[in-house]
Amino acid sequence: MHKSELDEMQLQKRNMIGNQAYMILFYLLLLDIGLYGFGFRWLNYPMNVVVIINACMAYYLVRIIWNKSYVGPKVKAKSLGRRIGIVIGLAGLVAGITSIFLKSGSVLTVSTEDNSAMILLIVSVVLLIMLAVVSLISKWQARSDE
Repeated sequence: MHKSELDEMQLQKRNMIGNQAYMILFYLLLLDIGLYGFGFRWLNYPMNVVVIINACMAYYLVRIIWNKSYVGPKVKAKSLGRRIGIVIGLAGLVAGITSIFLKSGSVLTVSTEDNSAMILLIVSVVLLIMLAVVSLISKWQARSDE
């Protein structure tokens, strides 16, 4: 079996969870549109959709990691630490460049009336923490199964 392939049970679980996540996304967006029509606005337009999509994607990822349907059987991870280091370094570089541009005020002007960016930051951090916890639990379960 190839190292990235899933077996049939994992594929069925992954497809079932993906279908559920899509249906949740659909109904949450319909609910948001309905509430917007009645005058209830919990976030400004682009942010409400982004938060709903992030929440549904986190639900999908947590469920497929929990059901061990994220990746197939591993052969051997040779340079996983190096890859993670490169990704973290690139993310830090992009964050640093972005913060420099935002501090200088030449690219964007920051509005103090809208708190959408802060809400998105909080939601993203909470979702990343949830994914990290689920990943750690999954690794712990895999070790205890061996």
